[in-house]
Amino acid sequence: MARTAGSEFRTVMPVLKRERVAAYNWGLVNGKTQTHISWSGEGDGWFHDILHPDGTPYDAGEAAFIRATTGAA
Repeated sequence: MARTAGSEFRTVMPVLKRERVAAYNWGLVNGKTQTHISWSGEGDGWFHDILHPDGTPYDAGEAAFIRATTGAA
């Protein structure tokens, strides 16, 4: 993902699913690798990470979309 550059789960995952392409996200939990910060250091939104360290999602709607798309509970 690169949310601040216009790449989002809502736009990318349907294409991956339709084309049967496996993928993984670089950065799951916001932590010491700081993958929530964009490469340019600009922008207000998170770049890659999905979850806060306590397990709450960065964006609850996005997390629900990921669960629905992958069939996860």
